[in-house]
Amino acid sequence: MFEYAVLLTSFLSILFSPFVNGKRYARLSTLFVGVSFLISLYVLFSAKGEVHIHLLRFDGLSSLLTAYILFVSLVIHKYSINYMKDETGFKRFFVLLDLLTFVLLLLVLSDNTLLLFTSWHLMGVILYLLLTHNHKRYEAIYFGKTALFTHRLADIPLLLAILILYKLYGTFSISELLEITQRTPVQELWIVTLLVVLSALIKSAQIPFHFWLVYSMEGPTPVSAIMHAGIVNAGAFLVNRFSFLFPHDQYGLSISFLVGIVTAILGSMLMLMQNDVKKALGYSTVGQMGYMMMEIGVGAFALAVYHMITHGIFKATLFLSSGGVIHEARKDTNIPRDEVYDALVKKEIHHKEIPVILYIIITVFVPLLLVLITHFAFEKDIFKYKAPLVLLFFGWVTSAQILLNLFKVGREKPFLTAFAGAISLLALLSVYVLAGQLLQTWIYPYENLQTMIFERAFSNIPVFFAGIILSLILVLSGWVLIYYADKEKPIRLHLSLYAHLSRELYFPDIYRLVGESFHKLARAVSVATIGAMPMYAFYSVGNISKGFPFEVILLALFVPIFPISLLTSYLIRNYGLYPLILAMGFITLQVFDIPSWGFFYALAGFTMFLHSLRAISSQTFKDMTAELYPALVSMVWIVGKEHFIITAIASLFVYLLSIYLKKVFGNASFEYAGGFIEKMPIFSLLLILVSLYACLIPPMPTFYTLFEALLKVSVLPLLLLILGWFLFGVAITNSLCRLLYGKPREDIYYIDILWRK
Repeated sequence: MFEYAVLLTSFLSILFSPFVNGKRYARLSTLFVGVSFLISLYVLFSAKGEVHIHLLRFDGLSSLLTAYILFVSLVIHKYSINYMKDETGFKRFFVLLDLLTFVLLLLVLSDNTLLLFTSWHLMGVILYLLLTHNHKRYEAIYFGKTALFTHRLADIPLLLAILILYKLYGTFSISELLEITQRTPVQELWIVTLLVVLSALIKSAQIPFHFWLVYSMEGPTPVSAIMHAGIVNAGAFLVNRFSFLFPHDQYGLSISFLVGIVTAILGSMLMLMQNDVKKALGYSTVGQMGYMMMEIGVGAFALAVYHMITHGIFKATLFLSSGGVIHEARKDTNIPRDEVYDALVKKEIHHKEIPVILYIIITVFVPLLLVLITHFAFEKDIFKYKAPLVLLFFGWVTSAQILLNLFKVGREKPFLTAFAGAISLLALLSVYVLAGQLLQTWIYPYENLQTMIFERAFSNIPVFFAGIILSLILVLSGWVLIYYADKEKPIRLHLSLYAHLSRELYFPDIYRLVGESFHKLARAVSVATIGAMPMYAFYSVGNISKGFPFEVILLALFVPIFPISLLTSYLIRNYGLYPLILAMGFITLQVFDIPSWGFFYALAGFTMFLHSLRAISSQTFKDMTAELYPALVSMVWIVGKEHFIITAIASLFVYLLSIYLKKVFGNASFEYAGGFIEKMPIFSLLLILVSLYACLIPPMPTFYTLFEALLKVSVLPLLLLILGWFLFGVAITNSLCRLLYGKPREDIYYIDILWRK
């Protein structure tokens, strides 16, 4: 009973949203989140083993993260009441914040892989709508789209993993998968773990997929707080939810370890180069997510959860405080003078010369001693497994770096500084190790799992040694650079390193070039396929003359499949025959049966991929409809005629909206008018819902048509359908956000869809 109440209470405020104004809704929303948090605490501390309710799973991991999510959400709700009170779209912000909280709860409580994927995907969609809250700012829209595309890319490996698990075991239940995989493990499970890790790496902003996190700062500060506290950390949860599969892993943990090391080092370096508060916090999060994925790579899944929670609370606090810091900085243009500034910049502290050997002893051997003491105090069999030794190494290096930085500030009293640093490190390391031990017994589904994961994590010894050696070289190089930075004449390497890091290692330039090249490719494919129309027509006529079934040609024209789908698209775009083709498609399916040839599966997958790519260059609703119809309806060749209406209705909705815009404005171009979300909110809401339906996202019916098609096809059509699904979302988002966002035109009169004189 209480388990259901946690989820439903957080959703209740959304049901009241149509009936109360913005300020009352904000207070009501905060109240419901607070009540839900109190219920989650009761469930957490009164839990007696695992509780399975229909589609939901309350175990140690989900109960802990439910309380964590609601706590962070409650703080952000309370903060946002005052912070957002003067913003336009105040009520819309709180509705989206409640939806995001509900989706995050659904993610951690799901006991069904499809439900988990639904919440995993919707998390990115709602984040996009929150990031574009400042809809008049170009940067907010551009980087919001970047975030959405990155999250959609992270969905692909998880979707493939769920498909493979269902094909292997015939169930979507996570609890059943846990039991079955223990009894009857299969060799292909390593592919699933690899895909789960890839999805976690992309969602957790690992380099080179970090760009969306660092630059998505144009949204309101509370959005940045919840993004860094709950969304970017989701990779740790995903790996822990499927932890029972990782005793069968081969490459996933090794990749997580190496990518995590690179991300931790580069993220921390780039953080030091930023002069923008939020951007520096963004790169700080990237570095910390690198550490989190590195912990996963060595098999310390429980430590990754602890890292996720502590870093999330810490970073949410920093973001909520950053607004005040920026506000105060605008009042005072002078650089604050304090001990750190004097020591590191002005170098005005006069200190006694201390022998270099003393620095080496204190900064190298003292941290090593502290790390060993804390681990032996709480984990006596630390040397039983080789993987934890990697954590010991990084704990040692990190602690040494902390003491080295302390010495740069406290050289007047070096021994007092060393003592204070050693005590602080001892406390921090003790809490870190103890928390890892407690969480390990709390969240793992069965006892021997940790042992098996540790053994599997260190099965690829060269990878771990390569990572440790790389880290050691970079750390020692950093220390050498710090030493020479104190000299009056800097070495040339400092200037070169600064030049590259100040450009953020050229990642923004690379992303921009990739985006431009992708749009050029889409336009080139569109022009090339239109130019090749005579060849396709000749091909089709030739097949008819050779006795190719005439009914297949009719089906391919009205229920489009490549290459005849190009002719269908041409007729819709240039002659406005969409209603006729839609009606003829329905009639043709009643008369003829879809051939069950496997060859058509590959053609259908390619049709969706090609027309989704062509849709990216659409400029009008008519162009979009001409590509939507073939892309969506092509799946009928795989799943059967009963799915025609489900898929065709998406393009029909877009067609009807285009008629309305044509009637109101006399123009249905995406470039003609903007700012609909401000001037036409009801039409914008309908447009967003239609877009979600057309993008085949869960829980829309179109997604399950796609999923059924994916279950039936072989590898090549599956990859084409998945790529088509991704490109389809890119195309619709690129096109329709030009209508929703931007500055409204002043020379036209906007009329909402329910407007009355």
